[in-house]
Amino acid sequence: MNIRSLIVCTVMLLMVIGCVKSKDDEEKSFKESFLQSFIKSCTESGTKKGLKEIDVKNRCDCVGNFLISKYSAAELTKITATDSPESKRIFDQAVSSCK
Repeated sequence: MNIRSLIVCTVMLLMVIGCVKSKDDEEKSFKESFLQSFIKSCTESGTKKGLKEIDVKNRCDCVGNFLISKYSAAELTKITATDSPESKRIFDQAVSSCK
């Protein structure tokens, strides 16, 4: 293996490592945004039903953290985009874990 091949392999390896880190950063960023948005909309929904804001916010925070700890960004998108029995089961499980 000559020097040129070694340099090309090294550059390619660094690019792959950079892509992995970038995907991890995207996943983390998505989950942070998801959590903020989830807590806000969940809290607004609960307070409109007459529940105490602090209680609702605490429960919404717990449910949101449960979801982002168990599911990937792609799974969270799918769960929240549909009103399927599977999505309902997942939300019920999250709510139950926060009682």
